Order: sequence, then C-alpha cells, then structure tokens
Amino acid sequence: MEEKLDVKIGDLATENHEVLRLFLRYNIDFYCRGKLSLKEVLEHSDFNKDDFLKEFNELNKLPKRKYEVKIESWPLDLLADYIQKTHHAFTDKILVEIKSAVDNYIDQSFDENGEISEFKIQIELLAKELGGHMKKEELILFPYIRKMVATRGKMEAPRFGTVQKPIDLMIHEHDTAFVLLKNIRKILNNYIVDDSKSPQLVNIVEMMNDLDHDLALHLHLENNILFSNVVELEKNKVVL
Repeated sequence: MEEKLDVKIGDLATENHEVLRLFLRYNIDFYCRGKLSLKEVLEHSDFNKDDFLKEFNELNKLPKRKYEVKIESWPLDLLADYIQKTHHAFTDKILVEIKSAVDNYIDQSFDENGEISEFKIQIELLAKELGGHMKKEELILFPYIRKMVATRGKMEAPRFGTVQKPIDLMIHEHDTAFVLLKNIRKILNNYIVDDSKSPQLVNIVEMMNDLDHDLALHLHLENNILFSNVVELEKNKVVL
C-alpha cells in the first residue's frame, strides 16, 4: 500500500477502471489534478480516509480492470476522434437539454427557493466555457494531432511554436470548468434529491449528474492520456 501512496492519481485511474470509479464516488479530481500523488490528495481531503483506504486496498487485491478496450494504447488520432465524437457530442447534446429543462422549470414557477435560478447562472457559464473550449480542440488542437500522427512528427513547427502551448491552455480551461462544476455540485447538494421533489427537478439533477460523470471520463482521457502522449510524440519525433 505504501508504494501506491506516491503514485499519481491520474496514473492510478488509468491503470484500473475500478479505482477510477472509486475516485468518482469520493469526488477525487483525478482528471484535472491527475499529477498529484494519492498521498497529497489524502492530506487535503475531508472524507473519511480510513473508509477510502479500506476500499482502495480491497480493489488492489483484485485483478486490475481497464477500459473494455486498451484505450491508452490507441493511436492518438483515433483517441482524439473518440473524444470528439463521443464526449464532445454528448456534452453538446446534454447541455442543450439541461438548459431547456431549467428554463421550463423556472417558467412554471417551481423554483420557490431560487435554487434552480442559481444553478441556471452556473450551467450557462459552464456551457459557454465548454462550448468555446471544445471548439478550440476540434478546430486547432485535434487537427494538429492528426497531422502529427499522419506525418510521424516530420512537419513544420506550428504557428503556436510547440504543442505544449495549446495543451497548457486546454488544461487551464479544464480547471476553470472544474471550478464551475464544484459550484454546481454544492448548489445541487451533490446530486442527492429526495422523492418528494418534482419530477422536473429530479430530471434536471439526474442530467447534471450524468454530465458531471461524463466530464470526469472526458477530461481524464485528455489530461492523463491524450495530452501527455502528444507531448511525448513531439519530443521524440523530428519536427521540421
């Protein structure tokens, strides 16, 4: 167990999908803070560490489970395509659905405590942040990654100098989105809603929970797998 405490949480999530799910349950940010060691995370967490470590130790006694496919070994252009066509597409679709459901809920005067009005501000900020962010990836970074793979790195240096620069920007924007997500979790009580609430509110909370969960996987694939491997590709290939 001691050796695991010094491992980066992004690597732990990549190595074992069950550990990734454990991190999700404990709200451990392995996607934007994946370079932190497990020890560092535990030092600054407010959940019951004994309970977490007990579950973590039990998982490490079992055979590791990764994605059903070995996604960390995919060609980088294929991984970029997968992220765009699954996670980006899902994010675009569910944000439209959430905003529409929120507007309908408020229009019907269900929001007596102002909870959903507060959520509306945050989800619109998140939608704006993610919308612009994903377009930058789809129009600039991902096409460049595909070109790097197609030419095996033997290409003219990009106008932005090195691929690390747009990646640093993308990671910064991930961090901004995560701050908004934390605000939303607080407003929606970590997506816990009792049966006495209206079906419309339950639906909003469930959709937001789905988006939060998908973003965890989405940003994990980018921060901890795609981006780091792209930087290594650039370092190890001849860029003219």
